[in-house]
Amino acid sequence: ILFATIAAGGGHVAVARAMAEAIERHYPGRFELRVSDYMKEVGVKKVADLDRLHKDIWRFMLRYPILARTSQRVMDAFPRTTVAIQRRLVRGFARAAADDLRRDPPQLIFSNHGLMTAGLAEAKRIGGLEVPVLSFANELVGICSYWADPRADRIVVPSDEARRDLMRFGVPESKLSFVGFGYPVRQAFLSAPGKREARARLGLEDRFTCLSSSGGEGVGRNQREMVQTLLGSDVPLQVVVIAGRNEQLKQELRTLETGKNALRIEGYVEDMATYLAASDVFVGKAGPASVYEAVVVGRPALVTGYAGLNEVGVARLVERRGLGRCVRTPQELLQEVRRYALDPALLEEVARRCRELEPAAASERLAHYVVRYAEFGEDGT
Repeated sequence: ILFATIAAGGGHVAVARAMAEAIERHYPGRFELRVSDYMKEVGVKKVADLDRLHKDIWRFMLRYPILARTSQRVMDAFPRTTVAIQRRLVRGFARAAADDLRRDPPQLIFSNHGLMTAGLAEAKRIGGLEVPVLSFANELVGICSYWADPRADRIVVPSDEARRDLMRFGVPESKLSFVGFGYPVRQAFLSAPGKREARARLGLEDRFTCLSSSGGEGVGRNQREMVQTLLGSDVPLQVVVIAGRNEQLKQELRTLETGKNALRIEGYVEDMATYLAASDVFVGKAGPASVYEAVVVGRPALVTGYAGLNEVGVARLVERRGLGRCVRTPQELLQEVRRYALDPALLEEVARRCRELEPAAASERLAHYVVRYAEFGEDGT
């Protein structure tokens, strides 16, 4: 099974890895599982240039979220045009992918990026390939029309809202599958250590801890000001910042005065599950993967901003289900942190609501579905 994804941010790769882990866990040794940043790795310079341009544009939009939201509104207003333009953009990738897949065809391709799905569907068309493409829509809410290429063999949606939106964008209902709310997270989050154990592993003090992260790119709104406000809290706490690939942010944060509180700054980390387990609250933008990982570990999500419309939906979902709050200013953030720090019962109440979502079940359901589809096809039946 080829898990074809795009490393724009960290969420898409995280979901692909989570699926590979879930399948290996439930079906050990049955499949050879390959997770690939496929557009980058397919081996053609022109395609690599497109991949790099796409990632650069996404990083730019993270810095100017109004552009991300405006562009999605335009795309969603003209879904057929969006899909047609997308197919033209990925034609070079489609030819390269068709050549690559003919040499070593997998039993199934699992794609979890709309641009990737469009390219693979085009590769099947021009290359006469028989390998099925199963697309997993990586957005719980606010899904964009660039996911809506009806030539995908099957699109699995993680929520009923996403299913309705894709039908509105022109995807036939017969091509959509909903196997339950939620989407997969890596096993490390599902089996995260206890709070004290996690703090001991990371060398952190055993006191109230705020974990601040803005995804793999480390881009978010007012991050320096948010961290400075937390460090000025009258409640003793420590702030751990995951700055991702944002070297400039790391340098800015090193100039902050910590006072009686503590600050730890990390770059891109592979053991995010341990950092979440060591924390009391998660602070960051409403990236679907980041927020859902916090929920899996049972931590309140204090959402400080959002980029695309999908992230607006995540912020609203957090508030609607009582899993945290959307905080628009540093002062609102500090107020929420003080509330949780002074009343541990609130932390346990959020953890209980997180458990009610049964996050482990989403990974298991989807793993079984993918394996049935790989072995039998036609919606896994």
